[in-house]
Amino acid sequence: MKKLFKYVIIPLLIVIAALFVWFKYVNNSPFDTSRPGSNATTITELPDFPGLPWTIVFSNKEKQDEFVRGIVDHKLTTYPTKSSSSYRTGKFDATGIFGSFEPTEEQVSRVAINYDNTLLGANKKHLLPIFRKYNPAIKSLLYIDAGLNLKFAEWKAQADIGSIDEEDTFWIAKNHPEWLLKDAEGNPIVTGGGGELSNAGAYWPDPGNVQWQEFFAKKLNKLLLELGGGWDAILIDDFFGTREAQTGFTNTAPWANYQTDAAYQNAWIEFFTNVRKKVPLPFVANLDGVSVTLTPDFFSRLAIAAGGIEMETYPEEYPIEDFRRILEEIKKIPKNVRIHVNSKPSPGWAGNVDKTLFAYYSFLLFADRDREAYWTYKEWVSDIPHYWYKEFDLNLGNSLGDAKKINELFVREFENAMVVVNADNENAHNFERLAGGPFYDVAGNPMTLPITLEPRSAVLVVKNRAELLGTGL
Repeated sequence: MKKLFKYVIIPLLIVIAALFVWFKYVNNSPFDTSRPGSNATTITELPDFPGLPWTIVFSNKEKQDEFVRGIVDHKLTTYPTKSSSSYRTGKFDATGIFGSFEPTEEQVSRVAINYDNTLLGANKKHLLPIFRKYNPAIKSLLYIDAGLNLKFAEWKAQADIGSIDEEDTFWIAKNHPEWLLKDAEGNPIVTGGGGELSNAGAYWPDPGNVQWQEFFAKKLNKLLLELGGGWDAILIDDFFGTREAQTGFTNTAPWANYQTDAAYQNAWIEFFTNVRKKVPLPFVANLDGVSVTLTPDFFSRLAIAAGGIEMETYPEEYPIEDFRRILEEIKKIPKNVRIHVNSKPSPGWAGNVDKTLFAYYSFLLFADRDREAYWTYKEWVSDIPHYWYKEFDLNLGNSLGDAKKINELFVREFENAMVVVNADNENAHNFERLAGGPFYDVAGNPMTLPITLEPRSAVLVVKNRAELLGTGL
């Protein structure tokens, strides 16, 4: 009986548990291998996403990393072997920061030649010379979290200001609690469980505290010195601009240091104004989408004060009026100030053609060859590069002005094509521009205007077929 229990029943229970985990959590999660059907006209053919073995849930770290590298290789089959950066309109961020596994040099090389920026944590600094080996012009961003994560401090991860050296988050909480945001009772606000962020227990600094500003600059400069240079900007992640956003994402008590969002935002403007005098690199503040939509003026003010801005919700989560307001705010930002868009159109690894093209074409409403504007998108996690679409390599030519709103559609004209975006969540709208022609869709098929754009869709109206691709269409 003991042998039966040991060799039959226990293995059977393990298999049943694995299947339960697979069907309940994995197969219906971002690991899902299915891809939604597409209605968009596209010149991209995505390969079928490979199957995911149910045994992966019991694999060790080495096996899981091997599997992930296989997924990376699969996605890199869609990447060009020659970059289109010399003529394409869009600039690209590398979403593959490889934070949780070690990529091969071949994988880094394929990513490097096609991207304008890479984002790396301090623990991946050894990858920086490999990126530069294959793309000497690539810009590098250093990842720093805006909060003070207890786990980072334990690991000395050098991923936030409280994890750089022995004056860590624990030291700050003990010796300088006045540097932290407090609740109404005077206690430091702490990230709770069940929020959208996984850093439960994290503290949040008070941006208006002058001593904190000085400490921040000192520690960041120390880290930059230890890393040996080679960085072009610093990305500040988990950055919240309103009380509503802070409590919603972090599940904290509301901070009481500031009575209004405006006062809190002014403190951040002061923070970056002061810190940038002491730190030699610009910042890219990853501002939450709630704050972007509630206070779009802060979006443009912050971009200028920090040196750059990133948003992770443009355009897939914005109602049409917010979409319009954001485009108006972007016009206020000088072209040499960084604007980073990290869209999230694909909740899983397998990709979503319609949502990805909608997000990319929306980005083209303000992207320009002479503008520091960059785009990327997530297919579940940032660690793994996304698929590459042939539409990214199109030669649209120079822009012929800013985007305009025509019949509830956003339209921007380039030398070789027009980008037309319907950001309406509910209604279809017609694009009726008839001047000029003939027109074609992205695949080169004749296009007769007017055309109808369904809700949350976008299209490229091609004018010059022969010039659209760097090699000709």
